[in-house]
Amino acid sequence: MLPQAQLPSPALQSSADLAKSAAQVNNPSAAKDPLMEKAKEFESVFLNEMLQNMFTGLDEGGTYGNSEGSDAWRSMLVNEYANTLSQSGGIGIAASVHSQLLQLQENAV
Repeated sequence: MLPQAQLPSPALQSSADLAKSAAQVNNPSAAKDPLMEKAKEFESVFLNEMLQNMFTGLDEGGTYGNSEGSDAWRSMLVNEYANTLSQSGGIGIAASVHSQLLQLQENAV
């Protein structure tokens, strides 16, 4: 018999919370796995590089104007976008990197 599905709490406020709770329900040990954390960090760095390139072609102005400090703020904003994307499920790179790292560890022993 299959285990009963657990529905997420209705008090969740965002899709990021929903994805995080689903990951914890499906695999509670993944949250404490240091290898998975490193894989998420790698995905965050990859997303940061990808998003930085996306934002370079935009016209100056917008949220931070076109003052001297706007480049620094834009860089920090893009970095936070990448971190948030990675921590809320990402685009699948972290899971793939995690499985590859596990295979490398198994082959090394």
